[in-house]
Amino acid sequence: MNSPKVAVIGAGPAGLTLARLLQCHDIPCTVFEYEKTIDARDQGGTLDLHENGGLLALKEAGIYEVFLKHARPEGEVLKIYLPDDQLIMDEGKNADQARPKEMHGRPEIDRIKLRTMLLESLKPGTVQWGHKLRKVESSGEGPSERTFALHFQHRVEAGFDLVVGGDGAWSRVRPLCTSEKPFYSGIAGYDVRILDADNTQPALAERCGHGMCLTLGPNRGILSQKNGDGTIRTYGFMRAAETWEEDSGIDFKDPDTALADFIDQFYSDWAQDAKDLILKADRGTAVPRKMYMLPVGLRWESQPGVTVIGDAAHVMTPFAGVGVNVAMQDSLELSRQIISRKDQWTSKAEQRLSLAAGIAAYEAEMFDRAERYAKKTIMYLDLFFHHRGGVAMVEHFDRVKAIEKAQCEDGATKEALQERVRTAQEVGSTG
Repeated sequence: MNSPKVAVIGAGPAGLTLARLLQCHDIPCTVFEYEKTIDARDQGGTLDLHENGGLLALKEAGIYEVFLKHARPEGEVLKIYLPDDQLIMDEGKNADQARPKEMHGRPEIDRIKLRTMLLESLKPGTVQWGHKLRKVESSGEGPSERTFALHFQHRVEAGFDLVVGGDGAWSRVRPLCTSEKPFYSGIAGYDVRILDADNTQPALAERCGHGMCLTLGPNRGILSQKNGDGTIRTYGFMRAAETWEEDSGIDFKDPDTALADFIDQFYSDWAQDAKDLILKADRGTAVPRKMYMLPVGLRWESQPGVTVIGDAAHVMTPFAGVGVNVAMQDSLELSRQIISRKDQWTSKAEQRLSLAAGIAAYEAEMFDRAERYAKKTIMYLDLFFHHRGGVAMVEHFDRVKAIEKAQCEDGATKEALQERVRTAQEVGSTG
């Protein structure tokens, strides 16, 4: 029996991981990507991969050793400043200030490195570039006959037995599963970069260190991260109305004035070094941004032959650092459900029914897992933009570390520890 005709929409980490996992088991698929080339746009900053998330998917995909060549374990360090430049946490220089153990062992990798690594692991021709999806249409009576046609900007591809949307927050595939759309999270600001910071802005490079440097004040922050190519990527983010760009009166089309106006309006009384992470950014890199999310606990009735992964399924704000890990775990779980049913592919009808069963099983697991991580993301959003600034986050870390220490001393079970941590997280986000 031939393999099903599989389409993956989107060549991000989720879509490429799924394609690799399927190809490892001789299940062909085609990835359709709207970008024309791998470097058509900036791919963002760095990602930290977790043992039970992205790292597990890479191991199962057989490319973990390749990842290690590009990983940046030195990027696993955090500094936290207050707006007056008081350094209240520096885990790179003070072991006593290290984050909780649950956050250790999460090596960083630049997004472009991860994407390139995944692309190079696929069979030639797997990714079809320059395919902007307009809509997906289904046909056929019942799950055993259902097929899909993909309408792209310039052509239509038909006859797919399985369509997986890994096409991000504004997915064109998700409407086949649910009518829910992302909503504004209440967080917005300015995204800027300092290129080759070690040479162009050595003092700011020293301030940031090798990892993440947060300057956190009441309900706003200047969030900086060192990338592997020497770039410092900084987000001047805050709690704000969705109309904040228009309300501010700042001309964001003119970065020469916009950066200064942004700082004057929102960070005027902050320490100069913190402000310089934005003021000294390369002008062509500045982009206003708004953070969107899907409802926590979103679920839908499973649909035969179509599903979504990654941000298309559960877009979250980035403040817990779990998004790419949940996405790659989606790909791993969906691939397992598909692969485990290969022996049922005795006819085209049975093949489609097995895919439908696999989708339902994947989604049942994904819904619960995504809800847990979405709640954690909300908790960290409230810590990043707490009314007490960076003090609240440091206190949260201290509470969790105290719980971890108590576990070692009283032999508490892993489940009991997790419950204690959840309680501490609730206290930390509301205190």
